[in-house]
Amino acid sequence: MDSLSWQNDEESLQQHLVGFLSKDLEWLILKVKFFLPDLDLTPVDDLPDPTQKVSLLLDKLRAHSLSTWRTFIHCVCMEHTMPLHLETMLLSVWGMHSEIPSQNIFCKDALPKSQLLHSGVKRPSSEIGSSPPRKWSRQQQLELVRKYEKRLRTLFLKKYEDVPGRTSGQWQQWPFCFSQTYVDPVVRPGKVAWLKEGPEKSQVETLAEPLEVEDGANFKVQDLFRGQSGSGTKVTVLLGKPGTGKSTLVQRICRKWARGELDRFSQVFLFEFRQLNLVKQELTLPQLLFEVYENLEEEPGAVFQHLQENDHQVLLIFDGLDECLFPWPGRGPCARDSQDPFLSRPVASLFCSLCSGSLLPGCWVVTTSRPGKIPDFLLETATSVFEVWGFDQLRIENYVNNFFQGLISPERALACLRASAQLQSLCSNPALCSIACFCLHHLLCQDHTIKFPTTVTQLFTQMLHIFVGQKQGTPGDKGTWLSKDSQALLGLGELAFKGLNEKQIVFYPGHIPEQVVAFAATYNLLSSFSVRTGTGQRDTCYAFVHFSLQEFFAALYLMVSPSIDSSKLRHHFYLKSRWPLRTEAKTELLDRFHTFLSGFSSQTYLSFLTRLSQQGRAWVSTKQAAVRQVLRGLATQSLTGPKMIELCHCVGETQDPELMGQAGRSLPFSLDFHNFPLNHSDLTALTSLINHAPASIYLNFSGCSLESQCLNALTGCGKIESFRVRSRKCRDAFAEALSKILPTMGNLKKLELTGNNISVQGIDHLAQAFTDCLQLEEINLQDNRLNDSSCLKIITILHKMQRLQKIDLSQNAVSVQTVLALAKEAVSYPRVTTLEIRQAQMILLFFVSSGKALEMQRSQNVKKNEPSDKIVTQDRKLTFRLQKCNLAVHHAKEIAEMLKHRPYLEEVDLSGNHLEDEGCRELAEALPDLQIAKQFNISDNGLSESGVYYLLTSANACKNVMELDISLKNKTAVFKFAGDQEKDQAPLGAAVSNPQLSSNSSEPVSSLSARVIRLRHCGFQCRELEKLCLKLGNCSHLDLSNNRLGNKGIEKLIQLLPSLRSLQFLTLNDNRVSLKAVFCLASTFSDLEWVHEVDISLGRQQSIHVRFLERTRKRSVSEEWTKQKTQQESLEWGAQFPKSFCLRECQLEPPVLEKLIQILKTCQGLLEIKFSHVTMNDQSIGMLLNHLPQFHNLNLVQFSQTTLSLNSVFSLASAISLCEQIQKMEVRSLKYACLYFTPGKRKGVSCGLTDCCINQMDMKQLCCILGQCKDLSHLNLSGNLLGDEGLKYLLEHLPQMNLSGSLNLSHNGISEEGALLFTVALGTCRQAHEVSVSLNLEQKLLIHFTEHQEPRKTLRLTGFNLQQEQIKKLATLVGQVPKLNDLILATNTMSLAGLQLLLNSVRMPSGILRISVEEPWVTRTSVTTLLEASVQASGNITKISICRQQSLLQIEETFPQKTGNFAADTLRPIQCDQGASLTFPYDLSQCDQGDNQTLVLRQMVEKYMRLQELSWSQVYLCDTSSQLLKTLFPSLLELKKFSLTASTVSPEGVCHVASGLSHCNTMEELDLSKNEFSVEGTRVLIGALEGKCQLRSLNLSFLQLDNLALSELAQRLQGMSLLQKLDLSHSGLSSESCFSLSDSLKDATNLKDLNLSHNKIEDAGVQHLSAILPKLLQLSKLDLSWNSISPAGGRTLAEALACCEQVEELHLGANTMGDLMAIRLAQNLPPHLKILYLCSNKIGAKGTLSLGQALVRCQWIEEISLAENIFAEWILPLSKGLLKLRKINLTSCRINDQMIKPLASSLVLCHDLEEILLAWNSLGNEGATELAYILPQMKALKKFDLEGNQIGSLGAQLLAKGLAKNPGIQVIRLWKNPVPKDTAQLLQGQDPRLNFS
Repeated sequence: MDSLSWQNDEESLQQHLVGFLSKDLEWLILKVKFFLPDLDLTPVDDLPDPTQKVSLLLDKLRAHSLSTWRTFIHCVCMEHTMPLHLETMLLSVWGMHSEIPSQNIFCKDALPKSQLLHSGVKRPSSEIGSSPPRKWSRQQQLELVRKYEKRLRTLFLKKYEDVPGRTSGQWQQWPFCFSQTYVDPVVRPGKVAWLKEGPEKSQVETLAEPLEVEDGANFKVQDLFRGQSGSGTKVTVLLGKPGTGKSTLVQRICRKWARGELDRFSQVFLFEFRQLNLVKQELTLPQLLFEVYENLEEEPGAVFQHLQENDHQVLLIFDGLDECLFPWPGRGPCARDSQDPFLSRPVASLFCSLCSGSLLPGCWVVTTSRPGKIPDFLLETATSVFEVWGFDQLRIENYVNNFFQGLISPERALACLRASAQLQSLCSNPALCSIACFCLHHLLCQDHTIKFPTTVTQLFTQMLHIFVGQKQGTPGDKGTWLSKDSQALLGLGELAFKGLNEKQIVFYPGHIPEQVVAFAATYNLLSSFSVRTGTGQRDTCYAFVHFSLQEFFAALYLMVSPSIDSSKLRHHFYLKSRWPLRTEAKTELLDRFHTFLSGFSSQTYLSFLTRLSQQGRAWVSTKQAAVRQVLRGLATQSLTGPKMIELCHCVGETQDPELMGQAGRSLPFSLDFHNFPLNHSDLTALTSLINHAPASIYLNFSGCSLESQCLNALTGCGKIESFRVRSRKCRDAFAEALSKILPTMGNLKKLELTGNNISVQGIDHLAQAFTDCLQLEEINLQDNRLNDSSCLKIITILHKMQRLQKIDLSQNAVSVQTVLALAKEAVSYPRVTTLEIRQAQMILLFFVSSGKALEMQRSQNVKKNEPSDKIVTQDRKLTFRLQKCNLAVHHAKEIAEMLKHRPYLEEVDLSGNHLEDEGCRELAEALPDLQIAKQFNISDNGLSESGVYYLLTSANACKNVMELDISLKNKTAVFKFAGDQEKDQAPLGAAVSNPQLSSNSSEPVSSLSARVIRLRHCGFQCRELEKLCLKLGNCSHLDLSNNRLGNKGIEKLIQLLPSLRSLQFLTLNDNRVSLKAVFCLASTFSDLEWVHEVDISLGRQQSIHVRFLERTRKRSVSEEWTKQKTQQESLEWGAQFPKSFCLRECQLEPPVLEKLIQILKTCQGLLEIKFSHVTMNDQSIGMLLNHLPQFHNLNLVQFSQTTLSLNSVFSLASAISLCEQIQKMEVRSLKYACLYFTPGKRKGVSCGLTDCCINQMDMKQLCCILGQCKDLSHLNLSGNLLGDEGLKYLLEHLPQMNLSGSLNLSHNGISEEGALLFTVALGTCRQAHEVSVSLNLEQKLLIHFTEHQEPRKTLRLTGFNLQQEQIKKLATLVGQVPKLNDLILATNTMSLAGLQLLLNSVRMPSGILRISVEEPWVTRTSVTTLLEASVQASGNITKISICRQQSLLQIEETFPQKTGNFAADTLRPIQCDQGASLTFPYDLSQCDQGDNQTLVLRQMVEKYMRLQELSWSQVYLCDTSSQLLKTLFPSLLELKKFSLTASTVSPEGVCHVASGLSHCNTMEELDLSKNEFSVEGTRVLIGALEGKCQLRSLNLSFLQLDNLALSELAQRLQGMSLLQKLDLSHSGLSSESCFSLSDSLKDATNLKDLNLSHNKIEDAGVQHLSAILPKLLQLSKLDLSWNSISPAGGRTLAEALACCEQVEELHLGANTMGDLMAIRLAQNLPPHLKILYLCSNKIGAKGTLSLGQALVRCQWIEEISLAENIFAEWILPLSKGLLKLRKINLTSCRINDQMIKPLASSLVLCHDLEEILLAWNSLGNEGATELAYILPQMKALKKFDLEGNQIGSLGAQLLAKGLAKNPGIQVIRLWKNPVPKDTAQLLQGQDPRLNFS
């Protein structure tokens, strides 16, 4: 066909098309608007003939582009029913035959350059900025501006015109649009600070500023531009989630301006960032306004000049700030930007400059964005913020009503809406509301029952079905259109998915296949708009009608695309659903993508996705399961608040009950949401998941924006136990909405509405709701806007809430009168236990009874003159605190009368008020009428010196006042009372009054028998003391610190001491005293016999502490025991409590010291003298030492932190020979020295001079001094500078020193040669029995001496470099030491060859020598090689022990008397390669008899013939080694013991070992424990036990014995009549196997030790075992721990033990035998019992009592373990004591302070007790006081474990003082006790034996 005919055919075909479309002109106009958005339709409207209109419109479409025309033709064919020949002709002539372009459709380089603005485009000379500005007349300029303004208004009216009314008949032809119906959304003004809100922001920042907005205000568009004054640029930010109506709102602004409703603006410009993203190059501001926005060709310069002159009338709107793809300028003031409007810059910089005022200063900028998408610079430039919340319930109904006007009855739609909570939740989002209405209209038009979509995915899917099905006339048939349009739908999904990946939301026509455009245009899925891409050039672009629709199609594409498998799907879902920071770039365009993916994973979409993908159901199910699996993984993770909300949405979309249940079970105990907005749908999804939680949930919202209507989603949620909201955005409307749902939350116990803006109106609603929430336990309303009336109203409802435990009304404005009214209400209401008001703080606590009301207890403090009929029952005690409440003097009487109506008080605190002396006196006089348990505090009330005497008078009148603390400087005035402690019979103060607990602390422990009075900073002087002492008659602890007593006052007070008969503790710190007061206080030791301790410090802060003995004290149990002792023991008892004089921080010249010594000599009784931080010269120290023999009562002389010279050190050393009472002398670091004295004759003296810088030059003088001491026992010279020469000199004079204990020369710079010289002492000193030398970091050189005449000697060397030469010297030295028994060599870098050389070189005259080697190569060397090396020993090997864990090889050899026969030496190789590793043949018969290996093997056989013991632990026994063992065993005729434990042996090796063992019938001990043998290997080894009739010990623990192995073992045991020990622990024994075992042991009469622990023999096994126990007459140890034995089995066992009189150790721990067993066992305890372990047996009070009474009869008991039992009130009443007891374990027995008192009294009677374990109990300071009291009396104690108790600072200090009196204690462990870190460090520094960590 030629071109002319083709052209004629096209014209003819177009004429047919004109005729056809003339019947549907309205449809054609809509399509033309879609394809040509900027086309001016005015010429079309002027044509009268419809045919002419159609013809003109078609010409416009054809003239635009061929692609547009083809797409239009496709839409015509799809949407109209026409004759077949016409459709065929249209498609054949203008049909589509193009595919998707191959280039990247989102690459800007693919666009024609003509379509892009660029800087190189030349403008005509009239362009703004290209030439000097023109001058226009004023009239001319105004005319141009008016024309441009009119043009803008026309544009807005045309673009955002109202939608005409619709009828039901017109509906199918009306295209769907998201903005057809408009209702104002909920808009709330906010704070600029909210822009910074994010999941990471702290709630304190959010709540820092108050919010002044009105709840429920009807917001109008005009409100956006009100309330801001000033001439600068104003920037308004509209925040809101997608779909909440931000874009519709700004379009509404433009429309209202166009209609003249916003007359304050003359020009309005609306920019969309999704269009601005297409502008790639820099622009000037005029180009942005007049070219990119709306082209102005006529004098744009004049218009721009007018805009600059009237910038305050310009409104610039930027929609979709969160969609901007440009990089933003860095944070900082944008004012530094250039103010030149003609300077080209990026679009982002233009926006920044407009917001900062650099361009058009004074204009108004409005921008919209999602939360969290705000650039940094906008945080500083924004002037106002508004939140767009979408629709509330009223607006939803208005929208639905408007939508359905003219379609169907709006009432029907509203009825459906109100009937569905899920539909209401969806409609809270305006975008979803419009879709819902569209779907609802379709469903209401159907005749069948309405089933509305319940998820967002279903809603969008339903919309798609309606769009397509309605156009095709098959709205109910989904399969038809799916099969027909599946490819177009997939193409649309691919476009959406690629757009999301490339962050593209606007598409050019050339980048979309025409078929896809036609499909989307036909069904209104894409919207079109015109974009200016060049100078005077526009182009049509496409975008999805809503961004959520793009996400919908992208998710759909992922689910059905064959190119995306499950792994890729999981990858995309994970990347797009991590919900990271909202500002992260990679997900900034995503909002509902993960939601749609989750929705498509629902089983309801299986058929839909199968049809669409044209794949199998299994393929689709796999992809759906992959999505659900990702959600399962996310449900188990710890998610932030925003992530948790998104997860709830996703899980809800799946509609998978199993996934919902799993996610609900994975919810944390507390759900916390911080600083991000939540809407109704969010709370609905969250509530749905909470309802699946297995337990109650704590729900916390802090700083979150919560609309009041959102709370309806929580209605009926019964899983919320705690609900907390903290946000200034919540006001009265929120409280009203909350009050409606609170009664429906039946499990709610805790309600916190803190930091909100709830006022009186809101409280009224809440108060009414509280009456219907009787289950509430805690209410917190602090930091709101409550006043007096609202607080009182809350209090009035308390009587109805019987479960209420706490109410908090803090930080609300209340007056003093309201405070008093609340106090009166609290006093009168007996359920109130605490009233605490402190300034803004106001808290009430209540008592809740767990059952019926308890009968009131009778008062224990009734007045003597009160008749018995007036005794009242005691109410619940009240804690009453009114602190800093501005209470005045006249309020005191009212408060006193108020308190008398509730006399039973826990605590009264009225501090920080203005009561003054008169008010304090009024209240203090009321104290005798009150019964206060803890304290009465009236501090900081303006008290004067006169008021102090008032308080002292009241304290004397009130007998239960235990402490009075007054300090006028610190404004302190506190009474402390005895309270409930009066019930205790043993007062706590007894411990404090004892002298051994001397403490430097000024905070003594108070008790009922001790009244503490502190009068500090009160200005008392000497003349006031007599008057003051009249008020202190019954005072036991007196503190007069920081007064002005001076020396005269101290002297006067000492004269008055006899009148203070109750005084036990006196503190006189900072009273301006001198040495004269020191002499006066020292004289009290002789003048006043009850003075026990004087501690004085004259430093910068003076301190004086004096302690006294009680002059009338009851004798304790310990004192009764003392009376029964001998006189010598009584002296030792008295030595534990010497008097103490301590002087600190002063200078002692000889005359002063002389006078002090003369005074102290007169002291009666033992005395300790301590000097700390004093200055003393050599003369003073010498004078003191000269006086020592004249002291007959000294116990200790100590110098601490006192600088000593070396001459002074030598003087102290010489004192041990001058004064025979010195038992120990110790000097450390020339700073510390201590002399310990003994009252009787000493048995040896110890001398320690450590770190004293003694060098070799000083040794002559030192040896001379030490040589004068005839009974020197221990000498410690470690840490000095002796060197080798000093060591040599000392060793030469060592025999003259007569040492009998030890010599320590560690850390003295000794070389290796000198260390070897040190070992010579082992041979030269007859009494030396052990020399230990270590050259490691510890540098230890130690000699131990003994009194035995011929001791067995030990040499231990560590850290040497023993090479060949040194080894030879060592061998020579060993041979010269007589009686050397042990040679221990640890980490001496000695090789295996070195060991062989040593073994070969050592020659002993006779006897036994054990050589132990610890080297790393022992672990790496095979057993075979080690055995080979042992052959080199010169003596006869009797023992070989290998332990790989310790890298230890031990060889024991014997050296017989020499006979002159050296034939045996001929077999030893003269020389061999010591490093070679030999391998041996498996069978000697197969070897050449002349082979070298065979000779060595024969040598080993002969060498080991006298071997008696093989002990190997944790070795790797290879097959070669096991074969060697098999070969050696038959020749070991003297082997008595074989041990192979925790080792690795192959199955073949096990067989070798078993084969060898079968030949050793003389073996007596066999240990195969802790090996991991197979069941078959275990059977083989048990088979080897046959014939072992000599066996006395068998250990098979940790070997898993099956029934066959046990059966065979039982048979073998029957032949072991000599068996004494059997260990089958951890062997899997059951009750059945215990039967055969018991039967085999019935004749084992020699059995002494039976261990069956950690099995499961249970009661049946115990029954079998109990039957044979009486026959085991020699049984001394029985271990049945961890065997699941019940009380019945325990009772049977206890009865059987009655016949086992020889049992010494009984281990029955970790069973559940209870009190029944304990009682029966107590009746049948073996008489010789030494060790009893009953831990974890659920023994209670009755069992404990029975055991305690029975153990008294066991005089041989050494260890008791009752850990992890419950003792209740009874603790082992050991009234007579266990004299042999060494260890007691009472860990985790719930022992408290009251229970420790009788226990301590029992423990002190156990004189040999070495270890006490009281860890993990409930001991506090009182318990620590009791224990500290007994510490000095327990001389044998070494370890005390108090871990995990409640001991505080005071208790730790008392324990430290008790520890100081007992040097034998090695450690007191106080781990995990509430001791402050600084206190712990201080105490541990003073005594390292206190262990806190």
